[in-house]
Amino acid sequence: MPELPEVETIRRDLKEKIIDKQIEDVIVDISKVIKKPSLEEFIAKTKDKKIKEIARRGKYIIIQLDSGDKLIVHLGMTGLLIYPYNENSEEISEGKIKAKHNHLVFTFTDDTQLVFNDVRRFGKIFLVSNIDGVESIAKLGIEPLEDYFTEEVFIQVLSKKKNSKIKSFLMKQEFITGLGNIYANEVLYRSNIHPLRLISSLNKTEVQNLYQQIKLVLSDAVKLRGSTVADEAYRDTDGEKGKFAKKLKVYARKGEPCIKCGHSIEVIRIKGRSSFICPQCQKL
Repeated sequence: MPELPEVETIRRDLKEKIIDKQIEDVIVDISKVIKKPSLEEFIAKTKDKKIKEIARRGKYIIIQLDSGDKLIVHLGMTGLLIYPYNENSEEISEGKIKAKHNHLVFTFTDDTQLVFNDVRRFGKIFLVSNIDGVESIAKLGIEPLEDYFTEEVFIQVLSKKKNSKIKSFLMKQEFITGLGNIYANEVLYRSNIHPLRLISSLNKTEVQNLYQQIKLVLSDAVKLRGSTVADEAYRDTDGEKGKFAKKLKVYARKGEPCIKCGHSIEVIRIKGRSSFICPQCQKL
């Protein structure tokens, strides 16, 4: 699933590419992708409108229209936003993005198209006047790349769930938003913290290291345009893979040697998700 770096990359791309473009036509291939309002109302309220701003909240992309309505996109596991889209091509970028999975197409007045493509169909699209009208957005926590996310604020947030296991906590969007399985694995490994450690067991130095790694890993991943770790995974708006996958130090490296101590990377399951660890560097 795309996490903060991937969604932020798409936000920046769209901000450069589609601001002030006017929607001339809207085609929805699968109506269930539109969660709010009805399909008919969705089309009526987006057609002929101009794109005024592109924002992000957690893993949600927020496209503001000149009507004041906000188009909210959650990419789910395999959702993509491709612009510009070449409708004459069945496949894009190494033949991995199939046109048959295009579920929403915005055609602008200059004949360019913004396409929402989603293989697994877990993506969600909303049109609301207020982003808090999407319940899951209203519950989101702190943005870790904002200036207000200081070490002091991080300590305050951690104190709310002292008896929680640290990896599960990091992935709860109501506390710190944007971290998913890939980056939670990375920041814990780089901080030498086992994912099953209780928050209450972390000492001051470990908390400082964890805070710094959250900032550093997410910032570096944004600079490298996110991580693509599978064929049906994240692509940017040009259909290109994110380059941070080459910098991952633990995620998806089962059986490979730890770059710090040489011990083989192992996998444990935590709430149904794979957690990659070095049992030597990340002791429980």
